[in-house]
Amino acid sequence: MSLRDIFGSLVRAARSGRLLPPSDFFSGLRKALKARLPQELRGYETSRGHGRLFKLHYGHPEFHYEAWHHTGAGRFEVGLHFEGSAETNQSAFDFFRSRMVEVKARLPRAELEPWDRGWTRMYETLAAPQLDEAVLDDATDRLCAYITTLEPLMVQFLGR
Repeated sequence: MSLRDIFGSLVRAARSGRLLPPSDFFSGLRKALKARLPQELRGYETSRGHGRLFKLHYGHPEFHYEAWHHTGAGRFEVGLHFEGSAETNQSAFDFFRSRMVEVKARLPRAELEPWDRGWTRMYETLAAPQLDEAVLDDATDRLCAYITTLEPLMVQFLGR
């Protein structure tokens, strides 16, 4: 665990009021995103994965923003996932790789990588041994940053 993670955990512990069941946590995340995102980005569609997973997209479910609590690792992932065809995922990887300087200016911890089943993802993780109000606040901030930074690029990528 890095010094940043340890410090982040201590800050969250100091701010945390109570533990949240996954259903309350992800419901709170959805509501907080609606409140914090700019008006033009509030029209997303959502789906809840099994357990500790939340996805949202703007008309292309194969390209979705994801919030995922990795309980075993004590980490919370936020990011943009490309889970379409292998060819489309590779195109997305190439498109975003060529823009990583621009992306990193606003999302300095973002990583772009090929992933499971020929998918691609741009993501970061936060220390989250449990789901609480502090993790909810951090996850909302990070997911908002991903959406506001990456969605204009997604529009370019999709040629809308």
